[in-house]
Amino acid sequence: MRYIKFITGLLIIMSFGSCIREDLLTDCICNTQGQFLYFSYKGDGMSEILTEKIKDVDLYVFDHEEKLVLSTVVSSDSLEKNHGTRLNLPQGEYTLVALANTGERTQVSDLEIGDLNMIHFAHPGFFQDDETMLTGNDPNYLGRIQLNVEGENVGFRDTMNFESSHMKVYLEIAGYETTTTPGKQGESLTVEMRNMPCRVFFDNRICPQRRNYYPEIEKQDNKDLYVGQLCTFRLDDKHPAQIALYAGDSAEPFYTLDVEEFLKNNPEIDISKQEAELPLRIEIKGKDVSVGVTVPDWSIEDVFPDIDFED
Repeated sequence: MRYIKFITGLLIIMSFGSCIREDLLTDCICNTQGQFLYFSYKGDGMSEILTEKIKDVDLYVFDHEEKLVLSTVVSSDSLEKNHGTRLNLPQGEYTLVALANTGERTQVSDLEIGDLNMIHFAHPGFFQDDETMLTGNDPNYLGRIQLNVEGENVGFRDTMNFESSHMKVYLEIAGYETTTTPGKQGESLTVEMRNMPCRVFFDNRICPQRRNYYPEIEKQDNKDLYVGQLCTFRLDDKHPAQIALYAGDSAEPFYTLDVEEFLKNNPEIDISKQEAELPLRIEIKGKDVSVGVTVPDWSIEDVFPDIDFED
């Protein structure tokens, strides 16, 4: 199912059918008019994995004055059938931006601002200036392309390549309840991710602003093990991320991990990849709260556990 919003001043007719599948583009008569936009995402390999990673796409079309003229949602069904979408744009120059996997943890800024360099997306908690809401982001991907339509009803096919805007974070924290005094006394464990990127612009630039995130963690049955899993925006050198552990209502963490130092000590973790993953295990040992930080065993084999990251 597709949802279309028409903007006053420009009428755009969009159509779908089995005849616009990639393998039928050449011979299908309906390809003689309009523009077919093929969506592509290959991650870190050579094979197409778009429908494995992307469930739906919010597509925005801006004219040469950077005014929004169309917004539409391309559903998962349409992606499976067509791997893209068809437009019938009048003559002109356009910028198309596609934001994938927008759920409850994604909000887009003012689309009518008339300046593509200023449009961004973030967690709703960012717009409400409430860090306590920042438990993670959706697994967003972004695509952008320039189109020049040279005449009315001109038909052509172009490809929009997506790039990842996120990374997956997987935390294991072991030994809190059996080793620390607060843990033995039943005080809660809280995790804070400091200095995290908090918004991304419509060209996939990471904003240098920083916010603290508070990932949700769950105790694993009867084990002295807490697990947290979330997506965040991608880290860069402007975001010196830290992971801080708090016991109960304490205002000071009893342990703080420097993520950059962790990555230096574990070069097998490459967060520059498209499908970036940051897996780590913090094991609390001894009465003096000595802490060992390692990579979970499964990551050494480059196998990410089958955990359900929120979409």
